[in-house]
Order: sequence, then C-alpha cells, then structure tokens
Amino acid sequence: MAEAFTISALERTTGVSRSTIHFYVREGLLPQPQKTAASRALYSEDHARLLRRITGLKKDGLSLADIRVALETELVNAGKNGEDLAARESERVRSAILRLATEEFATKGYKQTHVADIIRKLGITPQAFYSHFPSKSRLLAESFQTFIRWNLAFIEPRLMESNDLGERLLWRVFANFRANAFGSEVLSLVRSEAPEDADLVRFVEKAWGGIVRRVMTDFEEVRTSRSDPPAVSLELLVYSLIGALHNASLRTSWDNTFGRADLIRAHLWLYLAALAAWSGEVDIDSRIARYEDLIQEVAAREPVTPPPLED
Repeated sequence: MAEAFTISALERTTGVSRSTIHFYVREGLLPQPQKTAASRALYSEDHARLLRRITGLKKDGLSLADIRVALETELVNAGKNGEDLAARESERVRSAILRLATEEFATKGYKQTHVADIIRKLGITPQAFYSHFPSKSRLLAESFQTFIRWNLAFIEPRLMESNDLGERLLWRVFANFRANAFGSEVLSLVRSEAPEDADLVRFVEKAWGGIVRRVMTDFEEVRTSRSDPPAVSLELLVYSLIGALHNASLRTSWDNTFGRADLIRAHLWLYLAALAAWSGEVDIDSRIARYEDLIQEVAAREPVTPPPLED
C-alpha cells in the first residue's frame, strides 16, 4: 500500500523542514496537500518524490524559476492524482492496530492486553483507535480472525508436503496450540456478549470457518463417490473435534497428570477414529440407526433440572 505522510513524517522522510515544505506549496512547486482537519493535512508519495527532485535540482544550481519549469510535467501529473489519502491513512492505521493487537492478544491474553498500551505504542490518539474498533471485544474478535489467517499461511504450505492425513493433523495441532488458548477466550467472550453484538459472532464464525473447511476437505478425500452419505453432518463433526481439543487442553492445564504428548495422542486417536468411520472403514452409521427413535425423542424434549435429593 502506498504511504500517506503527515507533515512530521514527510520531514523525517525527506530531510526537508516543514517551513520549507509549506513555502514550496505556496510557490506552486508542490501540489496542495489533502486537508483532513483544520490543522491537519496529508501528503502523498508524489510530495516526497518531488521534494527529493527539488533538493537535487537546487544542488545542481537551478533557481526556483528553473526548477518550476523542470518539474512542470511532474507537477501536472501529481495534481491529477486523485488518491484519497485520508482513506489510505485510515486503512494503514487500522492495519497497524490489528497487527499489534493480534500479537498482544496471542502472547499476553485478553486480560493482560490493554487498549491504552496499543494506543501508546502506535503513537495514535484514542479517537483514532475507537474510530476503527468501538470496543476491546470487537478488537479481540477481529484479531482472532487475523491470527487464524496468519496461522493458515504459516502451516498450510508444510501440509502440502504430505498426503498422510494423520501427519497433516499433527502439524495443524502444533500450529493451533496458541490458537486454542486464543480461541477459548474468544468463544467465552462470544457466549457472554453475542446477544448484544452480532458482528462479533460473524467475525468469529468466519475465523473458525477457515479452519473447519480445511479439515472437512481432508475428510471428503477419504469418502468415495459410491459411498452412501454418512448419518451425521461433516461440519458438525469437525466442530466437535475442535471442541474436544479445547476441553482436553483445559484438562491438561489443571495439573501435571497429562503432558502435551498425551493431549496430541488423544486428539489424533479421536481424529483417526472419526476418519475411519467417515471413510466407511468402520460401520458406525448402522449403530447410530438403532438409536434414531431415542435421538428424536431426546431432541424434542426441553432440558430439565433434576429434582433435589433428600437429605
């Protein structure tokens, strides 16, 4: 993305003082900057390029009148550039917030990540931050979506090196260890705030969808076209596997009874069992069919609270 400069950034980039920049604008040696507020303006890469050209031509001994003639065509072209610098700068700030927040949430967690720290580190105003992210929870949801995109970009090329679905799952589990902790916080947040923020749910759904679709593809590869469709939804099956990994991870965090290898082994066992059933290697559908009447009966009933026991 092409850069938009504040007057301070343009000074640093070109080594030309702001008073000189303002003078060149008044003299017509630079295009007018784009005003974003009464006391704030943005400058384009055209301004930076022209300032370097002016500096070089002055060193060659040209007068301002000669420089104006030498730059005539470039000035006309720069003046025709209708780029929306404010929109570009806004997108740059938004991307910077999202990148830093994603790193902070992933390494520190939700509670230890503070909006004030992000604002301070980026050198932006609170107004600039909240114009992009109205709440910390919204920032978390979008950061999770960003983290999943980074994760997929990191691990998916490695998965292309193997056709073994077990190996591919293991590398995904490796890549998702931090995502699991991140995702648990996001899911907790969604459960508590979803009724008030539909967009929050949408961001989380989109993030998880990227993972789920890839695992679904692995399952679809082992199902032959001649096989009858399984009795369960593949999408729900994959979400069930992800949920199982979340809860097993929670159990390993309680004490030292189980280590990371135990967690990985258990998840691989469950995954391979589901894969065997989905491929038709193991007949689970006929066993499920025996319970169909009870499934429908239980599904139709409202959950009940058990009566208290007698003391």
